[in-house]
Amino acid sequence: MRAELEAGAWKVIAEGRETGTAGIFRPNGEVREGLIDEIVHDIDPARILFDAPRKDQQVWFVRRFGTEVNLGNVPAGEVLALETLRLGLRSDTMGVGRRGP
Repeated sequence: MRAELEAGAWKVIAEGRETGTAGIFRPNGEVREGLIDEIVHDIDPARILFDAPRKDQQVWFVRRFGTEVNLGNVPAGEVLALETLRLGLRSDTMGVGRRGP
């Protein structure tokens, strides 16, 4: 990721596949927190697009990095539900503040 950013990439992707069971996730879909911690130790999370196809994964990223976290690989039919998470309109993320206006 660092090399891609140094080569001029605007953002890089933390891959999790469409199923959310590989890459940054364990086979059961659990976030590999240690791996994420290692990545964001070196790379600003604002420059990363995190795959998060499952609601529990989306909640984890919103709670960890805030409501403006870059999430990708979100099924089209679940975009509205993700926005309600970001706005704190669901119990999963109630009290998580938005950054900026």
